[in-house]
Amino acid sequence: MSLTNLSSNNTSHCSLDCIDNINGSIDEPVEDGDTALHLTCLYGYLPCVQLLLERGANLEAKDEDGAVPLHDACAGGFVEIVQLLLDRASNSGCLKRMLDSVDAEGDTPLHHAARGEHAEVIQLLLANGASPTKTNTYGKIPQELAEPETEAWRVFEAAASAQTTQ
Repeated sequence: MSLTNLSSNNTSHCSLDCIDNINGSIDEPVEDGDTALHLTCLYGYLPCVQLLLERGANLEAKDEDGAVPLHDACAGGFVEIVQLLLDRASNSGCLKRMLDSVDAEGDTPLHHAARGEHAEVIQLLLANGASPTKTNTYGKIPQELAEPETEAWRVFEAAASAQTTQ
């Protein structure tokens, strides 16, 4: 099975055979520079993400826009996948690089979570050290991408309040 076939599978079912029978590198880009890990993170296929990570998929692989798989999981709001990716970072340097990674528009994974209004993901990223003040290419911080007065926006407000009281 090629990685293209794996990525075009429309179900969330991913078997060990599917991963074990991939032809080529597990980090081989398939479309738009996305690896199988990018695509499974984007579509929320937790079992596939787990298997790919067990097989050594690169957490820091960048697609043609510079996004790492964490960007994709954050954009989709997949809390369990985001937690898994953060937990699998081999050291604090890897974790920091993933959190600080920017795509072609200068967006970090936190920007993607904010744009999608994914409050739980935002909390998780902030708790792991993501910067709420990093600006993207358009000069926007992540909170500015969340709609005002939403749960996601309030997570940023609470984090800012906690920072000022420390």
